[in-house]
Amino acid sequence: MKLNTLSLSEAVDAINARKVTSVELVQACFERIEERDSDIKAWTRIDRKAALAEARSRDREAPTGPLHGIPIGVKDIIDTVHLPTEYGSQIYRGYRPGREAACVELVRRAGAVILGKTVTTEFALYRPGPTANPHGFDRTPGGSSSGSAAAVADFQVPVAFGTQTSGSIIRPAAFCGVVGYKPSFGTLSLDGIKPLSQTLDTLGFITRKVRDQFVMRSALLGVERNPALFATAKPRLGFLRTPFWEAASPDTRRLLEETARTLAGSGFAVEEVTCPASFGDLNDLHAKVMAFETARNCVSEYSESNRPLLDEKSRQVIEAGWAVSADEYQTCRMGVGAARLQFAELVRDFDAIMTPAIVGEAPPKDTTGDPVFCRIWSLLGVPAVTLPVGRGPHGLPLGIQFVARYDDDLRLLQVCEAVEKQLEGGRS
Repeated sequence: MKLNTLSLSEAVDAINARKVTSVELVQACFERIEERDSDIKAWTRIDRKAALAEARSRDREAPTGPLHGIPIGVKDIIDTVHLPTEYGSQIYRGYRPGREAACVELVRRAGAVILGKTVTTEFALYRPGPTANPHGFDRTPGGSSSGSAAAVADFQVPVAFGTQTSGSIIRPAAFCGVVGYKPSFGTLSLDGIKPLSQTLDTLGFITRKVRDQFVMRSALLGVERNPALFATAKPRLGFLRTPFWEAASPDTRRLLEETARTLAGSGFAVEEVTCPASFGDLNDLHAKVMAFETARNCVSEYSESNRPLLDEKSRQVIEAGWAVSADEYQTCRMGVGAARLQFAELVRDFDAIMTPAIVGEAPPKDTTGDPVFCRIWSLLGVPAVTLPVGRGPHGLPLGIQFVARYDDDLRLLQVCEAVEKQLEGGRS
Protein backbone atom coordinates (compact mmCIF):
# COMPACT_ATOMS: atom_id res chain seq x y z
CA MET A 1 0.00 0.00 0.00
CA LYS A 2 1.26 3.46 -0.88
CA LEU A 3 1.64 5.55 2.25
CA ASN A 4 -0.39 8.46 0.86
CA THR A 5 -3.43 6.16 0.61
CA LEU A 6 -3.46 5.47 4.35
CA SER A 7 -6.51 6.87 6.11
CA LEU A 8 -5.86 9.30 8.94
CA SER A 9 -6.45 6.62 11.58
CA GLU A 10 -4.22 4.13 9.78
CA ALA A 11 -1.46 6.71 9.46
CA VAL A 12 -1.68 7.64 13.15
CA ASP A 13 -1.40 3.98 14.16
CA ALA A 14 1.50 3.35 11.77
CA ILE A 15 3.49 6.34 13.07
CA ASN A 16 2.77 5.52 16.71
CA ALA A 17 3.97 1.95 16.11
CA ARG A 18 7.13 3.31 14.45
CA LYS A 19 6.28 1.43 11.25
CA VAL A 20 6.21 4.66 9.26
CA THR A 21 7.96 7.97 9.79
CA SER A 22 6.36 11.34 9.38
CA VAL A 23 8.95 12.21 6.72
CA GLU A 24 7.99 9.12 4.71
CA LEU A 25 4.30 9.97 4.92
CA VAL A 26 4.77 13.64 4.06
CA GLN A 27 7.07 12.75 1.19
CA ALA A 28 4.50 10.29 -0.18
CA CYS A 29 1.87 13.04 -0.10
CA PHE A 30 4.19 15.43 -1.93
CA GLU A 31 4.90 12.81 -4.59
CA ARG A 32 1.16 12.40 -5.15
CA ILE A 33 0.73 16.17 -5.36
CA GLU A 34 3.54 16.42 -7.92
CA GLU A 35 1.94 13.65 -9.95
CA ARG A 36 -1.63 14.95 -9.92
CA ASP A 37 -1.99 18.56 -8.90
CA SER A 38 -1.39 20.02 -12.34
CA ASP A 39 -4.82 18.55 -13.09
CA ILE A 40 -6.50 18.77 -9.67
CA LYS A 41 -5.18 22.19 -8.54
CA ALA A 42 -6.24 21.67 -4.92
CA TRP A 43 -3.55 23.85 -3.31
CA THR A 44 -2.87 27.58 -3.20
CA ARG A 45 0.43 27.39 -1.32
CA ILE A 46 2.77 24.61 -0.24
CA ASP A 47 6.10 25.00 1.54
CA ARG A 48 7.74 21.64 0.96
CA LYS A 49 10.95 22.58 2.80
CA ALA A 50 9.10 23.76 5.93
CA ALA A 51 6.77 20.74 5.98
CA LEU A 52 9.63 18.25 5.69
CA ALA A 53 11.58 20.08 8.40
CA GLU A 54 8.53 19.89 10.64
CA ALA A 55 8.15 16.18 9.85
CA ARG A 56 11.80 15.52 10.74
CA SER A 57 11.24 17.30 14.03
CA ARG A 58 8.22 15.06 14.75
CA ASP A 59 10.31 11.97 13.98
CA ARG A 60 12.86 12.99 16.61
CA GLU A 61 10.12 13.14 19.26
CA ALA A 62 8.17 10.39 20.95
CA PRO A 63 4.53 10.40 19.75
CA THR A 64 2.38 12.29 22.22
CA GLY A 65 -0.48 14.15 20.56
CA PRO A 66 -3.24 12.44 18.56
CA LEU A 67 -1.97 13.84 15.22
CA HIS A 68 1.75 13.21 15.72
CA GLY A 69 3.51 13.48 12.37
CA ILE A 70 0.29 13.64 10.34
CA PRO A 71 0.13 16.02 7.34
CA ILE A 72 -2.98 18.19 7.15
CA GLY A 73 -4.42 20.64 4.65
CA VAL A 74 -5.71 24.03 5.79
CA LYS A 75 -8.49 25.79 3.89
CA ASP A 76 -7.32 29.20 2.76
CA ILE A 77 -9.81 31.22 4.77
CA ILE A 78 -8.02 30.00 7.90
CA ASP A 79 -5.12 32.16 9.07
CA THR A 80 -1.57 30.82 8.97
CA VAL A 81 1.60 32.74 9.71
CA HIS A 82 4.18 30.81 7.70
CA LEU A 83 2.00 30.65 4.58
CA PRO A 84 -0.06 33.48 3.02
CA THR A 85 -3.78 33.53 3.70
CA GLU A 86 -5.63 35.03 0.76
CA TYR A 87 -9.28 34.04 1.45
CA GLY A 88 -9.64 33.13 -2.23
CA SER A 89 -9.64 36.84 -3.11
CA GLN A 90 -7.50 39.19 -5.16
CA ILE A 91 -7.98 41.74 -2.39
CA TYR A 92 -5.75 39.70 -0.08
CA ARG A 93 -3.11 38.57 -2.55
CA GLY A 94 0.04 37.71 -0.54
CA TYR A 95 -1.57 38.66 2.81
CA ARG A 96 0.26 37.44 5.92
CA PRO A 97 -1.80 37.37 9.14
CA GLY A 98 -0.07 38.34 12.37
CA ARG A 99 -1.00 35.08 14.12
CA GLU A 100 -2.38 31.65 13.38
CA ALA A 101 -5.96 30.53 13.76
CA ALA A 102 -6.79 28.64 16.94
CA CYS A 103 -7.48 25.43 15.02
CA VAL A 104 -4.05 25.57 13.36
CA GLU A 105 -2.35 26.09 16.71
CA LEU A 106 -4.30 23.18 18.18
CA VAL A 107 -3.38 20.69 15.46
CA ARG A 108 0.25 21.76 15.73
CA ARG A 109 0.12 21.10 19.47
CA ALA A 110 -1.41 17.70 18.62
CA GLY A 111 1.66 16.96 16.48
CA ALA A 112 0.36 17.67 12.97
CA VAL A 113 2.45 18.86 10.04
CA ILE A 114 0.88 21.67 8.00
CA LEU A 115 1.23 20.50 4.40
CA GLY A 116 -0.21 23.62 2.79
CA LYS A 117 -3.23 25.82 2.09
CA THR A 118 -6.12 24.45 0.06
CA VAL A 119 -8.21 26.34 -2.50
CA THR A 120 -11.37 28.08 -1.32
CA THR A 121 -13.95 30.09 -3.18
CA GLU A 122 -13.72 33.84 -2.50
CA PHE A 123 -14.57 34.38 1.20
CA ALA A 124 -16.15 30.89 1.16
CA LEU A 125 -18.94 32.14 -1.13
CA TYR A 126 -19.76 30.98 -4.65
CA ARG A 127 -17.05 31.83 -7.19
CA PRO A 128 -15.61 28.57 -8.55
CA GLY A 129 -11.86 28.26 -8.13
CA PRO A 130 -9.40 26.34 -10.33
CA THR A 131 -9.82 23.02 -8.50
CA ALA A 132 -11.11 20.00 -10.42
CA ASN A 133 -12.98 16.98 -9.12
CA PRO A 134 -10.54 14.03 -8.95
CA HIS A 135 -13.24 11.77 -10.43
CA GLY A 136 -13.73 13.97 -13.50
CA PHE A 137 -11.51 16.93 -14.29
CA ASP A 138 -14.33 18.73 -16.09
CA ARG A 139 -16.53 18.55 -12.95
CA THR A 140 -16.62 20.76 -9.88
CA PRO A 141 -15.30 19.48 -6.56
CA GLY A 142 -17.98 21.63 -4.95
CA GLY A 143 -17.47 24.64 -2.76
CA SER A 144 -16.41 26.37 -0.80
CA SER A 145 -14.01 23.77 0.66
CA SER A 146 -13.00 22.85 -2.88
CA GLY A 147 -9.32 22.13 -2.44
CA SER A 148 -9.76 20.34 0.88
CA ALA A 149 -12.25 17.84 -0.51
CA ALA A 150 -10.31 17.26 -3.73
CA ALA A 151 -6.96 16.83 -1.97
CA VAL A 152 -8.33 14.26 0.49
CA ALA A 153 -10.24 12.41 -2.23
CA ASP A 154 -7.15 12.28 -4.47
CA PHE A 155 -4.93 10.86 -1.69
CA GLN A 156 -2.81 14.01 -1.55
CA VAL A 157 -3.40 14.42 2.20
CA PRO A 158 -5.30 12.27 4.72
CA VAL A 159 -7.29 15.12 6.29
CA ALA A 160 -8.09 18.77 5.66
CA PHE A 161 -10.01 21.53 7.36
CA GLY A 162 -13.23 22.73 5.82
CA THR A 163 -15.78 25.33 6.86
CA GLN A 164 -19.51 25.47 6.23
CA THR A 165 -21.95 28.35 6.13
CA SER A 166 -24.36 26.88 3.56
CA GLY A 167 -23.07 23.51 2.38
CA SER A 168 -19.35 24.01 2.06
CA ILE A 169 -18.21 20.82 3.79
CA ILE A 170 -21.04 18.40 3.04
CA ARG A 171 -21.46 19.23 -0.65
CA PRO A 172 -17.79 19.03 -1.77
CA ALA A 173 -17.21 15.91 0.33
CA ALA A 174 -20.21 14.25 -1.34
CA PHE A 175 -19.16 15.35 -4.83
CA CYS A 176 -15.63 14.02 -4.27
CA GLY A 177 -16.61 10.75 -2.56
CA VAL A 178 -15.17 11.35 0.90
CA VAL A 179 -16.47 11.88 4.44
CA GLY A 180 -17.43 15.40 5.52
CA TYR A 181 -18.33 16.37 9.08
CA LYS A 182 -19.94 19.66 10.06
CA PRO A 183 -20.07 19.76 13.87
CA SER A 184 -22.86 21.32 15.87
CA PHE A 185 -22.67 25.09 15.62
CA GLY A 186 -20.22 26.54 18.14
CA THR A 187 -18.39 23.27 18.86
CA LEU A 188 -15.04 24.43 17.47
CA SER A 189 -13.36 27.82 17.76
CA LEU A 190 -13.60 30.14 14.77
CA ASP A 191 -10.79 32.38 16.03
CA GLY A 192 -8.59 33.27 13.07
CA ILE A 193 -11.12 32.21 10.41
CA LYS A 194 -12.48 34.85 8.02
CA PRO A 195 -16.04 35.54 9.23
CA LEU A 196 -18.93 35.33 6.82
CA SER A 197 -22.00 34.74 8.98
CA GLN A 198 -21.75 34.58 12.75
CA THR A 199 -25.03 32.67 12.95
CA LEU A 200 -23.93 29.96 10.52
CA ASP A 201 -20.13 29.66 10.15
CA THR A 202 -18.87 26.27 11.35
CA LEU A 203 -15.43 24.64 11.24
CA GLY A 204 -15.20 20.95 10.36
CA PHE A 205 -13.12 18.22 8.73
CA ILE A 206 -12.89 16.21 5.53
CA THR A 207 -11.45 12.68 5.74
CA ARG A 208 -11.74 9.34 3.99
CA LYS A 209 -13.27 7.36 6.88
CA VAL A 210 -15.68 8.19 9.69
CA ARG A 211 -13.16 6.82 12.22
CA ASP A 212 -10.80 9.62 11.19
CA GLN A 213 -13.26 12.20 12.46
CA PHE A 214 -12.83 10.91 16.01
CA VAL A 215 -9.09 11.60 15.74
CA MET A 216 -9.72 15.20 14.73
CA ARG A 217 -12.22 15.70 17.55
CA SER A 218 -9.61 14.34 19.93
CA ALA A 219 -7.03 16.83 18.68
CA LEU A 220 -9.26 19.90 18.83
CA LEU A 221 -11.50 19.10 21.79
CA GLY A 222 -9.28 16.94 23.98
CA VAL A 223 -11.80 14.08 23.97
CA GLU A 224 -11.08 10.37 23.66
CA ARG A 225 -10.09 9.11 20.22
CA ASN A 226 -11.95 5.83 20.86
CA PRO A 227 -15.00 6.85 22.90
CA ALA A 228 -17.28 4.32 24.56
CA LEU A 229 -20.21 3.19 22.43
CA PHE A 230 -22.88 5.82 22.70
CA ALA A 231 -25.30 4.78 19.97
CA THR A 232 -27.93 2.14 20.64
CA ALA A 233 -27.24 -1.44 19.56
CA LYS A 234 -30.01 -1.09 16.98
CA PRO A 235 -29.64 2.46 15.66
CA ARG A 236 -32.89 4.28 15.06
CA LEU A 237 -32.83 6.13 11.74
CA GLY A 238 -35.39 8.56 10.42
CA PHE A 239 -35.62 8.84 6.63
CA LEU A 240 -36.42 12.46 5.80
CA ARG A 241 -36.93 13.45 2.18
CA THR A 242 -37.09 17.18 3.15
CA PRO A 243 -39.39 19.72 1.45
CA PHE A 244 -36.89 19.87 -1.43
CA TRP A 245 -37.08 16.20 -2.46
CA GLU A 246 -38.16 17.01 -5.99
CA ALA A 247 -34.90 18.89 -6.55
CA ALA A 248 -32.97 15.62 -6.17
CA SER A 249 -32.01 13.69 -9.28
CA PRO A 250 -33.70 10.33 -9.87
CA ASP A 251 -30.39 8.64 -9.02
CA THR A 252 -30.18 10.42 -5.68
CA ARG A 253 -33.76 9.60 -4.80
CA ARG A 254 -33.27 5.96 -5.75
CA LEU A 255 -30.02 5.79 -3.75
CA LEU A 256 -31.71 7.11 -0.60
CA GLU A 257 -34.64 4.73 -0.92
CA GLU A 258 -32.46 1.69 -1.63
CA THR A 259 -30.11 2.56 1.24
CA ALA A 260 -33.05 2.89 3.61
CA ARG A 261 -34.23 -0.58 2.61
CA THR A 262 -30.72 -2.04 2.91
CA LEU A 263 -30.21 -0.65 6.39
CA ALA A 264 -33.66 -1.74 7.52
CA GLY A 265 -32.88 -5.24 6.31
CA SER A 266 -29.60 -5.33 8.22
CA GLY A 267 -30.90 -4.48 11.68
CA PHE A 268 -31.31 -0.72 11.67
CA ALA A 269 -34.69 0.59 12.74
CA VAL A 270 -35.63 2.82 9.82
CA GLU A 271 -38.77 4.94 9.81
CA GLU A 272 -39.85 7.53 7.29
CA VAL A 273 -40.55 10.91 8.85
CA THR A 274 -41.87 14.21 7.56
CA CYS A 275 -40.95 17.66 8.76
CA PRO A 276 -43.32 20.56 9.42
CA ALA A 277 -44.57 22.36 6.32
CA SER A 278 -42.88 25.53 7.58
CA PHE A 279 -39.49 23.90 6.95
CA GLY A 280 -40.03 24.63 3.28
CA ASP A 281 -39.27 28.27 4.11
CA LEU A 282 -35.98 27.58 5.91
CA ASN A 283 -33.71 27.83 2.88
CA ASP A 284 -35.08 31.33 2.24
CA LEU A 285 -34.50 32.24 5.89
CA HIS A 286 -30.95 30.92 5.58
CA ALA A 287 -30.28 33.03 2.50
CA LYS A 288 -31.49 36.23 4.19
CA VAL A 289 -29.61 35.65 7.45
CA MET A 290 -26.43 34.77 5.61
CA ALA A 291 -26.64 37.75 3.25
CA PHE A 292 -27.43 40.23 6.05
CA GLU A 293 -24.45 39.10 8.12
CA THR A 294 -22.09 38.72 5.16
CA ALA A 295 -22.73 42.32 4.11
CA ARG A 296 -21.80 43.54 7.56
CA ASN A 297 -18.75 41.29 7.82
CA CYS A 298 -17.44 42.42 4.43
CA VAL A 299 -17.68 46.20 4.79
CA SER A 300 -13.97 46.65 4.02
CA GLU A 301 -14.09 44.31 1.06
CA TYR A 302 -17.07 46.21 -0.38
CA SER A 303 -15.38 49.59 -0.05
CA GLU A 304 -14.90 51.69 -3.16
CA SER A 305 -11.23 50.77 -3.40
CA ASN A 306 -11.76 47.02 -3.04
CA ARG A 307 -15.10 46.56 -4.80
CA PRO A 308 -13.61 46.35 -8.33
CA LEU A 309 -11.56 43.36 -7.16
CA LEU A 310 -14.56 41.46 -5.82
CA ASP A 311 -16.03 38.61 -7.81
CA GLU A 312 -19.49 39.37 -9.16
CA LYS A 313 -21.10 36.55 -7.15
CA SER A 314 -19.56 37.88 -3.95
CA ARG A 315 -20.87 41.37 -4.72
CA GLN A 316 -24.33 39.98 -5.33
CA VAL A 317 -24.48 38.33 -1.91
CA ILE A 318 -23.24 41.47 -0.18
CA GLU A 319 -25.70 43.69 -2.04
CA ALA A 320 -28.53 41.29 -1.25
CA GLY A 321 -27.53 41.57 2.40
CA TRP A 322 -27.78 45.34 2.40
CA ALA A 323 -31.29 44.96 0.97
CA VAL A 324 -32.40 42.96 4.03
CA SER A 325 -33.71 45.30 6.73
CA ALA A 326 -32.87 44.91 10.39
CA ASP A 327 -36.52 44.16 11.16
CA GLU A 328 -36.65 41.45 8.50
CA TYR A 329 -33.40 39.99 9.81
CA GLN A 330 -34.79 39.87 13.35
CA THR A 331 -37.97 38.19 12.10
CA CYS A 332 -35.80 35.58 10.35
CA ARG A 333 -33.88 34.93 13.55
CA MET A 334 -37.12 34.37 15.43
CA GLY A 335 -38.17 31.90 12.74
CA VAL A 336 -34.86 30.08 13.12
CA GLY A 337 -35.38 29.75 16.87
CA ALA A 338 -38.84 28.25 16.37
CA ALA A 339 -37.56 25.82 13.73
CA ARG A 340 -34.80 24.61 16.02
CA LEU A 341 -37.37 23.71 18.67
CA GLN A 342 -39.50 21.92 16.08
CA PHE A 343 -36.56 19.90 14.81
CA ALA A 344 -35.55 18.91 18.34
CA GLU A 345 -39.03 17.43 18.77
CA LEU A 346 -38.96 15.70 15.37
CA VAL A 347 -35.59 14.01 16.01
CA ARG A 348 -36.30 13.11 19.65
CA ASP A 349 -36.95 9.42 18.98
CA PHE A 350 -34.06 8.89 16.54
CA ASP A 351 -30.30 8.47 16.76
CA ALA A 352 -29.87 10.11 13.35
CA ILE A 353 -31.83 11.35 10.36
CA MET A 354 -30.92 10.20 6.84
CA THR A 355 -31.46 12.80 4.14
CA PRO A 356 -30.00 13.88 0.76
CA ALA A 357 -26.59 15.55 0.71
CA ILE A 358 -26.50 16.72 -2.91
CA VAL A 359 -28.84 17.03 -5.87
CA GLY A 360 -26.86 14.48 -7.86
CA GLU A 361 -23.45 14.01 -9.42
CA ALA A 362 -21.03 16.92 -9.48
CA PRO A 363 -21.98 19.44 -12.20
CA PRO A 364 -19.48 21.14 -14.54
CA LYS A 365 -16.69 23.33 -13.15
CA ASP A 366 -18.41 26.64 -13.87
CA THR A 367 -20.48 26.19 -10.70
CA THR A 368 -19.90 24.83 -7.20
CA GLY A 369 -23.27 23.04 -7.12
CA ASP A 370 -26.56 23.68 -5.37
CA PRO A 371 -26.55 23.67 -1.53
CA VAL A 372 -30.33 23.08 -1.40
CA PHE A 373 -29.98 20.00 0.82
CA CYS A 374 -27.42 21.54 3.19
CA ARG A 375 -28.72 25.01 4.04
CA ILE A 376 -31.47 23.82 6.34
CA TRP A 377 -29.03 21.95 8.63
CA SER A 378 -26.55 24.82 8.69
CA LEU A 379 -29.40 27.12 9.69
CA LEU A 380 -30.53 24.79 12.48
CA GLY A 381 -26.94 24.44 13.69
CA VAL A 382 -27.17 20.66 14.04
CA PRO A 383 -24.32 18.21 13.30
CA ALA A 384 -24.14 16.73 9.80
CA VAL A 385 -22.06 13.98 8.21
CA THR A 386 -21.97 12.89 4.58
CA LEU A 387 -20.92 9.39 3.56
CA PRO A 388 -19.90 8.37 0.04
CA VAL A 389 -22.56 5.90 -1.12
CA GLY A 390 -22.84 4.74 -4.71
CA ARG A 391 -22.16 6.33 -8.07
CA GLY A 392 -24.26 8.24 -10.55
CA PRO A 393 -24.85 7.55 -14.26
CA HIS A 394 -21.48 9.08 -15.22
CA GLY A 395 -19.56 7.12 -12.60
CA LEU A 396 -19.19 10.11 -10.26
CA PRO A 397 -19.69 9.79 -6.49
CA LEU A 398 -23.00 10.25 -4.76
CA GLY A 399 -23.43 10.83 -1.05
CA ILE A 400 -25.96 10.55 1.75
CA GLN A 401 -26.21 13.01 4.62
CA PHE A 402 -26.96 12.13 8.23
CA VAL A 403 -27.96 14.74 10.80
CA ALA A 404 -28.90 14.59 14.48
CA ARG A 405 -30.10 16.71 17.35
CA TYR A 406 -27.95 19.65 18.39
CA ASP A 407 -24.81 18.66 20.34
CA ASP A 408 -25.40 14.94 19.68
CA ASP A 409 -22.29 14.75 17.49
CA LEU A 410 -20.77 11.71 19.15
CA ARG A 411 -23.88 9.60 18.69
CA LEU A 412 -24.18 10.79 15.08
CA LEU A 413 -20.60 9.86 14.24
CA GLN A 414 -20.95 6.44 15.82
CA VAL A 415 -24.15 5.76 13.91
CA CYS A 416 -22.44 6.88 10.69
CA GLU A 417 -19.51 4.57 11.36
CA ALA A 418 -21.97 1.69 11.80
CA VAL A 419 -23.68 2.65 8.53
CA GLU A 420 -20.32 2.93 6.76
CA LYS A 421 -19.29 -0.55 7.90
CA GLN A 422 -22.63 -2.05 6.92
CA LEU A 423 -22.61 -0.54 3.45
CA GLU A 424 -18.96 -1.41 2.84
CA GLY A 425 -19.69 -4.98 3.95
CA GLY A 426 -22.52 -5.13 1.47
CA ARG A 427 -20.21 -4.05 -1.34
CA SER A 428 -17.40 -6.48 -0.45
